[in-house]
Amino acid sequence: MQEASGAGAYWARRLLGSPDISAPVAEPSGLGTRERAARLLADLQQQHAGRSLEDVYPLTVVDTSEGPVSRIVTVRDIPPPATNPAWAADKLQAGLELVFGIGPVYAERFRQEGVGRLDQLSSHPVYGARAQAVLDAIAHDPAQASSLIRDRLSPSDPLLWATTALYPPSALLFVDIETLGFFGVAVVLIGVAEWVGQALWVTQYVARSVLEEPQILAALFAHMAGKPALVSYNGRSFDWPTLQARAAYYGIPLDHPGWPHYDLLHFARRLWRERLPDFHATTIEREILGVIRPDDLPGSFVPAFYEQYSQDNNVGPLCYVIDHNRQDMEGMARIFARLSEEWMPGVP
Repeated sequence: MQEASGAGAYWARRLLGSPDISAPVAEPSGLGTRERAARLLADLQQQHAGRSLEDVYPLTVVDTSEGPVSRIVTVRDIPPPATNPAWAADKLQAGLELVFGIGPVYAERFRQEGVGRLDQLSSHPVYGARAQAVLDAIAHDPAQASSLIRDRLSPSDPLLWATTALYPPSALLFVDIETLGFFGVAVVLIGVAEWVGQALWVTQYVARSVLEEPQILAALFAHMAGKPALVSYNGRSFDWPTLQARAAYYGIPLDHPGWPHYDLLHFARRLWRERLPDFHATTIEREILGVIRPDDLPGSFVPAFYEQYSQDNNVGPLCYVIDHNRQDMEGMARIFARLSEEWMPGVP
């Protein structure tokens, strides 16, 4: 099996050191993060010795434009949030600042004059046509509406969140990637999640060696083709730029550049900034949702576990990477649903 990149080996040395798997392992009580990682690595290697990935997961192989790739599909009982498109449209009507040429000062002046909605502004001799264009976007093109908001307001503005309700939950695609380090290194697993009926379907495309990175990229882009909106956690800063860079490296076309991208990190910071010590997704899961992950470690350990899997040809460490990614996908869906509950009053 192709060994992981130098970046993966670096993180393996830094985060795990060179644990002697055959040596006695201390009891978990009081262990630090590095020691817990070494213990979990040893346990996984022992548990999965001699097993294949197919022995552990319901794995299928699918064809992509770059070749075959391994896929795991898991269905979770995580229902979508209720939506209220009428509430969203009404809230967006108040966004006078979405009209080009109207800033906070002019918007407040209009409101003091009794013009507080876009439909009331649509007959204005100067701003009427621009206001009508925004109204048309709200009614017929949620992607354009979200683009207008992002260009003129904050990426965490409640008006931007309101546009999520213009989509049915099944239209949203959650995306999370696992890499061998920071920017410029291989993507080794891509998870996507979507609501199908009342359940969350998590699909994971797994690179069984770094040589399969083009296949998982192609699989993601094919999966995205029918989805008009993307959801991530810190994805605008990391996941999406990384995917763009890796696709460009391989010359894989990315034909879906203009859809809305809702980064939950921005909204979480705005809503819970007074309640949380930090904004790691696991902190939100624990403190806001009451969900505690079993045996989970920071995502920074993913490169080390994948490196160990590549060196030993033991799927145990790879199982950790897969399970960690799946938990990230489930956590994102739960955070999205809670944000909808918090910011969408009156949802039936």
